[in-house]
Amino acid sequence: MRFSRFAALCGAMSILAAPAVAAPAVAAPALATPGAASDPYAPLRLYDGAWKVASSDGKTLDLVNRCSRAGTFFTCEQALDGKPTALVVFQPVANKNGVLTYRNRALRADGGAGNGGWGGLTIDGDDWVYLSGDGAERSRVLNHFTGRDRIHFEVQSSTDGKTWRTTLSGEETRVR
Repeated sequence: MRFSRFAALCGAMSILAAPAVAAPAVAAPALATPGAASDPYAPLRLYDGAWKVASSDGKTLDLVNRCSRAGTFFTCEQALDGKPTALVVFQPVANKNGVLTYRNRALRADGGAGNGGWGGLTIDGDDWVYLSGDGAERSRVLNHFTGRDRIHFEVQSSTDGKTWRTTLSGEETRVR
């Protein structure tokens, strides 16, 4: 199963890149309580704002994320080329030695792939990995931040969870 063009061009919010397969079960949140020593929402705030997305298939899109916290959830409404396309929801799960994990889910405006179950996001410094699917088809998006304003992304698929094939890559640059 291949990623949709819309989904693949949204590398930064890669849960949208999930094919229509069941997402892995992710434990209920154990963190994100008020007064927590660290702020699990801080890295997610990096997504807020306007981005130019240039992908390896020659496409360039304008991506705008309007992000905010709502209770224990963090949400980003996405618009591509001025059209609202999805609401992406994140919920912190754990912070182990500085490696953050989240449950995430995309609610697509068109009702397409991404409206399935929860996926997972792991943030380890500048490297972010979104993972979805189980069984025969899995997908992931690797994001590598270079500062606050640049993201290199790779959209990948696997049939065994060990060997990954890159189907699309690109750069996202914050628009000032």
